[in-house]
Amino acid sequence: MQSNDNFPNKIGYQWVYKLTTNSIDTVKVEIVGQGTLPNGASAKIWKYTYKYPFQTYIDTVWVSYINSDVRIYDNPCLTCTNQMPFERLHYILPLSVGKAWFTNAAYGDTTKVLDREDISVPEGIFTNVFRLSKVRGYVTNFWTKDTIYFKEQIGLVKLSQNEFNLGPVIGNGIWELISHNFGH
Repeated sequence: MQSNDNFPNKIGYQWVYKLTTNSIDTVKVEIVGQGTLPNGASAKIWKYTYKYPFQTYIDTVWVSYINSDVRIYDNPCLTCTNQMPFERLHYILPLSVGKAWFTNAAYGDTTKVLDREDISVPEGIFTNVFRLSKVRGYVTNFWTKDTIYFKEQIGLVKLSQNEFNLGPVIGNGIWELISHNFGH
């Protein structure tokens, strides 16, 4: 990773999180490949493995990082013609307190940098972590009210995920970084 990269996005990087819901579970995130989105942008493929006591779920997202713009998309439809996948999350770097951005979703999708704080997670204490709010308005049983804790050059260190899409979404709960490995 170059020293000026605020968002880690290289094949081989991985993070492991403690996921607290009604039980203690884990989420492992790995950057496993690269592809091209329907709009022609290059993207890294991130694999999420959710380990619950009686079930394991695997999900993938595609992460496009161009200049200061990070966009995280659902897995693209391989049989669609030029249809961009749903954009789950968007960062505009560098982050700064008070900065906010929106998507063009008709029901509203706002991310705002609220403040910086020190937080403690199982991996350790992180200082000057950005706390962001991501809210997607209510539309027919679909909404998001997440709090994201992002540390430059590390990525997500903590997340309070509260999402609903015709029911609670996989991964809802508190994520806390247990470990990360950038292959150094």
